[in-house]
Amino acid sequence: MNLNKIRKRTEYDAYKRSRAEGFELLNKNYCQKGATVLVGDSITEGYIHTEFFAEYTKETGIPVYNRGISGDTSDRLLERLEKTVLNIKPKNIVLLIGTNDLGVGADIDFIAENVEKIIEQSKKRCKNINIILESVYPINPTINKQGRRKNSDILLLNEKLKAVAEKQKTEFVDLTDKLSDKNGLFNADYTYDGLHANAKAYGIITNSVLPLLK
Repeated sequence: MNLNKIRKRTEYDAYKRSRAEGFELLNKNYCQKGATVLVGDSITEGYIHTEFFAEYTKETGIPVYNRGISGDTSDRLLERLEKTVLNIKPKNIVLLIGTNDLGVGADIDFIAENVEKIIEQSKKRCKNINIILESVYPINPTINKQGRRKNSDILLLNEKLKAVAEKQKTEFVDLTDKLSDKNGLFNADYTYDGLHANAKAYGIITNSVLPLLK
């Protein structure tokens, strides 16, 4: 892997910078500390979190904030982590990242190392934080081609992420079986383009995450 080329490919464009700057402003002026924060890329950005977590927030008083940026990668998330996530000292973080790294040709070890740094930084910054690390979801190339992403690589990455979670004593949620069809592809009932989740999938994801929140 040519790190310089990968880093060039993961640079933020105007949209991503705008999203990150917006999150910084919200965190600084409007957000409640001790929240639950959903962190990741476009799959997180598209999470219909207000509705799915409405009962959780009503019962606990804990708000849920979405800090997903479309196209985000593990290295760039690591860079924005403090200003867009950790500075409100969240109680829970739900982390899903890595598919775009594969999309730009990053090595699996590179992704896993960045995810471990994200977890370490979060634990160092926020005492008693509860981190829920999700497996990267499968793709379905029969619906749309997904570039360099391959389910074989995603499975290998998820093994690495599981090992990171075990080492860091962090919750790991592997939704591969729940979201896959009999051929191991992202079930067409749960994705509209072979990569991103739809409302049915978000319902499954939420039901898997909710019992792990504190």
